[in-house]
Amino acid sequence: MSISAASISAQDIGFFVTLSGRTWRWKTRMDVSGATPTFQIIDILTPFGVLRDSIPLPGEVVQGMSDSIAALLANFKPNILVGPPSTLVFSVDEGRGFSLPQTVLLTNNGVYGSLLSGTLVSSAAFLTVSPTVVGHLASSQTGSFEVSVDSTDLLASSSPYSASVTIQDTAAPNSPQTLPVTINVRPKAVIAASPLTLNFVVTRPISGPFPAIPSQTFAAQNTGPSGSVLDYQIERLTGLSQNWLQSFTPVSGTLASSQSQNITVTVAPVEGLMPGTYTEQLRISGYSFNDFVDVTVQLVIS
Repeated sequence: MSISAASISAQDIGFFVTLSGRTWRWKTRMDVSGATPTFQIIDILTPFGVLRDSIPLPGEVVQGMSDSIAALLANFKPNILVGPPSTLVFSVDEGRGFSLPQTVLLTNNGVYGSLLSGTLVSSAAFLTVSPTVVGHLASSQTGSFEVSVDSTDLLASSSPYSASVTIQDTAAPNSPQTLPVTINVRPKAVIAASPLTLNFVVTRPISGPFPAIPSQTFAAQNTGPSGSVLDYQIERLTGLSQNWLQSFTPVSGTLASSQSQNITVTVAPVEGLMPGTYTEQLRISGYSFNDFVDVTVQLVIS
């Protein structure tokens, strides 16, 4: 059976002090199963035998026992290892709010017996770290934290922004460590469409189904400034056109600045639909300067 260092919760280390030719021996037990290391003095062997009853302990011996704990603390130090990733880059939209978080790993790269309790501090109000403490990491153990950006008050004209997350543990010789963060802020997209109206015309047959009606297209566009990105979706507004508006596709997509996407609209009135003018609105929406644009689809049955 293989036992890893990370699965061991306590370790006993022997110490001794010799006074006037007589040796005092004991073990200092280091327990790393809790949030912080704890220490116990056990198995004390005096020059007069095993310590079971009340036997006076010389001050030098007590001091030696105390020093043994200090020695362990000094020699079993954690080490901070940040990442992957070792740097973060965010691309966010101006004024949009919180981004999706990115996850960063934090590892105790110190020797067995050490415990890492990393405190995480953001350098900027728009940079959020959660949680702010990643603790109780034994040697070779890994935890994680998430970083997100609030772009509510960030401007594309001031992009890119630089920030950082500082990871520190006073017990670690390499504390603090820094995680650099770069935030690229995109300007708002602008939604446009061309044409804004599609007109379909068909003659109602005396009996039987309607003849096939050629499909038409309109272009969904991002006319926003360079660097803007539009994640759009299209939906019908009334929901009452299911008996003649057959489909519109694609219903979503992503457009960089100056890009467009042809949307194909197909109508197929159900048999028996009465003559008249039928209208539907298709709304193109997404995070943008103007929020949405409506395209009118009209079917005239004569």
